[in-house]
Amino acid sequence: MNYCFDFIETPIIKLFVLDSSEGVHFLIKDNDKRIKNILNLYNPTKGLKLKKAKILINNLLKGKISKQKNIKIKFLDGTTLQKKVWTEITKIPYGQTISYSELAKKIKRPDAVRAIASAVGKNPVGLLVPCHRVVKKNGDFGRYMWGDKIKIKILDIEGRGTADSTYRGGKWDTESAPAWMLTEH
Repeated sequence: MNYCFDFIETPIIKLFVLDSSEGVHFLIKDNDKRIKNILNLYNPTKGLKLKKAKILINNLLKGKISKQKNIKIKFLDGTTLQKKVWTEITKIPYGQTISYSELAKKIKRPDAVRAIASAVGKNPVGLLVPCHRVVKKNGDFGRYMWGDKIKIKILDIEGRGTADSTYRGGKWDTESAPAWMLTEH
């Protein structure tokens, strides 16, 4: 299979994308430690096969709602549970959130909330598999693979300050938010 890659500069973050004719395989932060291994393992050529992926990603981060169904996603690795979690996450509507425990119930694994949370954190296709829409049951937004500031921004873009479900805070005020919410992870 012929894999392709590119870096996408968005309004809020620079991202690395690996795709092929089968879909997007990775959408991760440009400084993710996995990139070197991905480049060595898949030997991709520069330039994306799915040109509309770059447009969709930028539009999503500008608050322009698009139909994500237009972009195929193909997971190259992950356990059966992880793939089930990632697939379920794609069903969370734009601008809405659910808790980790709600997600665990949806995949019929209510006793596996920690494993579900771990799978969410290992999502290889951020934004298109919108793990930022999964939050804690108590309303806290939880940790995020691209950093908490980015999660806050994405939730605000999607919710325009009024996102529903567990995330009830409207626009997150980064000036008054506790320091732990704003640290990069």
